Amino acid sequence: MKYQYIVGMDVAKDSVQASRFDGTTFSDFSFPNQEKSFLKEIQKSIPKSDPSQILFVMEATGVYHLKLATALYKKGYPVAVINPFIIKKYAEMLLKKAKTDKNDARLIAQFGFYQEVTLFVPKEGVAEEITQVLKGLDQLNKARTNLKNYHEALTHRSKINPVVRDIYQKQLEEVEKAIKTLEAEAKRLVSQYAPKEYQLLLSIKGIGKYSATALLGFLQKMDHFSRGKEVASFLGLAPQISQSGKDKGKAWLSKKGNGYLRRLLYLAALSASRSNAQCRELYQRLLAKGKPKKVALIAVANKLLRQAFAVLKSGCPYDPQYLNQKSNLEVVLT
Repeated sequence: MKYQYIVGMDVAKDSVQASRFDGTTFSDFSFPNQEKSFLKEIQKSIPKSDPSQILFVMEATGVYHLKLATALYKKGYPVAVINPFIIKKYAEMLLKKAKTDKNDARLIAQFGFYQEVTLFVPKEGVAEEITQVLKGLDQLNKARTNLKNYHEALTHRSKINPVVRDIYQKQLEEVEKAIKTLEAEAKRLVSQYAPKEYQLLLSIKGIGKYSATALLGFLQKMDHFSRGKEVASFLGLAPQISQSGKDKGKAWLSKKGNGYLRRLLYLAALSASRSNAQCRELYQRLLAKGKPKKVALIAVANKLLRQAFAVLKSGCPYDPQYLNQKSNLEVVLT
């Protein structure tokens, strides 16, 4: 869809620098990033027209963009929230060097004008709570690992200070307790939000309770996608492979989607490459072709995500024999 205006926004904690672009000229303005007033400030600076003709584009800046994006969405404006990595690469392509808030807002507006974007849809309330709980769990698990490492290192000292030892032990016990509390909260929320979908995801070998909860929290029920390929593209589940210099053959995960969810799916792929028949076959086939293990595992993560999309869309549990049955039926019919 072609919009009349694109408004690029460089969002910071306390302020927003914006630039309206019509394909020819820029009109720059700024306003405080305050929920009570930013809609009024925006409407002062944009033409009075059909809201559907003005696209607002901004980078995903932690949490600072969320209230603004949601408020604009509720007012009927199309909104696109772009991964900063993509904007950075776009700037490099245009050979942009000067970096100021005004230049960044203009760059984002240009990106929205010339590139196809995915429109932002706010998460449902419970799904948003699930993501908060999962991020809390992620931080606590990291803290637990650090505390265990500190405690382990302490045991190798020739003399252990009892005060330090007791503090580490107490902190570790508190973190363990907090983890159990958040795990119970995650279970309660997902049972309230999508009990059927949760069980459907668990029917897939390789997807456990944690990754199933994360998929529902971050992607909701995948209602906003029409194909599994779109979900994989949205998450950036494609290997980046270097074919030059000393790094030739090396692979890594793309930075184009949600890094937290990608990492979870990559870990799930490690299990699926052994326990999920279709994923195992794919993994072994790619290794036999000489592909690096990381490339093969990224492909497995991609396949897992498509399997998750399929069960949510069909409403049926995962059936590892489905493709074989379909193939046999086609043979009979022909």
